[in-house]
Amino acid sequence: MSPHPLRQAAQFLLGVPTDGINPALDRMLELAQATPLCFVAVAGPGAGEAMCQLWRRGYQRVEAARRATCGAADERSDVLLVLDCQTLEDTRAVTAATYAMLRPGGTLVVDASALLDEQPRRALADSLRELGLDVQPQAHLGAEILATRPFSNRRAA
Repeated sequence: MSPHPLRQAAQFLLGVPTDGINPALDRMLELAQATPLCFVAVAGPGAGEAMCQLWRRGYQRVEAARRATCGAADERSDVLLVLDCQTLEDTRAVTAATYAMLRPGGTLVVDASALLDEQPRRALADSLRELGLDVQPQAHLGAEILATRPFSNRRAA
């Protein structure tokens, strides 16, 4: 989907690069209702490119997430984006390693577009629930899966 003509004009006039705009990242940010004021963590094979695009879009508080460490250092991110994992196992591993970076009430959006069948998407949604995240019942039907970290869910030491 092409950006709105007014947005294209504004990007041109402001000198904002338009090449490399990622529609999946656009959908993920919209789904998470993220703004440049949010603290965003990105994980997965597409994390580096996503960080660059977020910086270009004015997001100043962006970091790459590889592995969560402890509650004192983690639980800071408003949004966690998991991008470009090609298999269910990879997606599960990246998500399990990084979800603790989300603050209570934070939003996780997983790019599930590489999982073409319903069964792996459903299994991914179930594994997010097993981690203690809130996932909508029909979340597996979209190209991106949205989950939130409940306020009462604390990571065990």
